[in-house]
Amino acid sequence: METITIPKAEIEQLHRELETLRNSSLYKRLLEFEKNISEGKRFTRADLGF
Repeated sequence: METITIPKAEIEQLHRELETLRNSSLYKRLLEFEKNISEGKRFTRADLGF
């Protein structure tokens, strides 16, 4: 395994971006979608509003 070094400022920015993503409605919809699929629920385009 190879070790890499990432500047502290870049790591902090990645953490902020990750927190922003986790708090977004799109991420919450993605989690809900994955949960529904794992429960075996199937949706058509009409169900989803397309």
